[in-house]
Amino acid sequence: MEDELRCPSCKQFFNNPVLLPCYHSLCLNCAILLQQPAHHHTEPVENSGGSTSTSSTASDHQDVDKLSILSETDSGVVCSSSSRPNSYVGTPNFHSSPLANSMFSLCCTACRKTFYFDEHGANNLIKYRLLQNIVDKYGESKNIVLKCQLCEQVPADDATVICEQCEILYCEKCRENCHPARGPLAKHNLLNATAGKTALRNKHKSKEMCCDEHPSETLTFFCQVCRLPVCNRCMLENRHVQHDVQPISAVCKAQKVRQVKFVLWGVGLIPNQLFHCSETQNNLKCPSPCALQK
Repeated sequence: MEDELRCPSCKQFFNNPVLLPCYHSLCLNCAILLQQPAHHHTEPVENSGGSTSTSSTASDHQDVDKLSILSETDSGVVCSSSSRPNSYVGTPNFHSSPLANSMFSLCCTACRKTFYFDEHGANNLIKYRLLQNIVDKYGESKNIVLKCQLCEQVPADDATVICEQCEILYCEKCRENCHPARGPLAKHNLLNATAGKTALRNKHKSKEMCCDEHPSETLTFFCQVCRLPVCNRCMLENRHVQHDVQPISAVCKAQKVRQVKFVLWGVGLIPNQLFHCSETQNNLKCPSPCALQK
């Protein structure tokens, strides 16, 4: 159980995990550290300590699909035209090489698949709140001491503070080196590691919508058949078992893409409409030959 709750990159318990398109997870900070400029992508070297992750052979690396989730505008999602009409995911839009406007690439440390992003990089990835809640509850039940996320040695030192804005755990040494109280970082609020984690969790919960049928659950999914947001417990009920259910954040992003495309389509019609208006205006200013004869 414990190994599944650890990030395959830093080997620590997940902190602010994000979900990759291959359905593996990373800490958001780890994903940001692992991403590289798209034009010189190299495979990440795994940390030698902690549990091992899924390995793959050199031939697998050559044949692996490179999935592009390059953003259309700021959504971080590409919706394939061949996808199911009512689905966010559908059939993934695979590319053998990065697109022209790809800015960052990220290789999953578990399966070695490569993903391409726009200028927002790994921040496009979906926050995996359910996994974070599981990690938090497990840590509380086992009285596990929080570890620094930026220590290079294994095991990492105990975390003493967490930044409310960065949502990163620091030991004293890493805080002094990586988060000095000067410049733009001077306005960041540093909290006690344990109390800060609880405060951030409550902060996130206050921003989330709760299910009407299950008040203790957060609406994290969207049923495409019922056209309703649902929670984890709703998904276990018979009425949603066979339905197409997607992460609600992903559905929102896909909807944003559709809305932006519709707006751009409308903008594309403007020059033609302006031309017709100008033509009509000129005709009104210049009387026709028949009108002049009368």
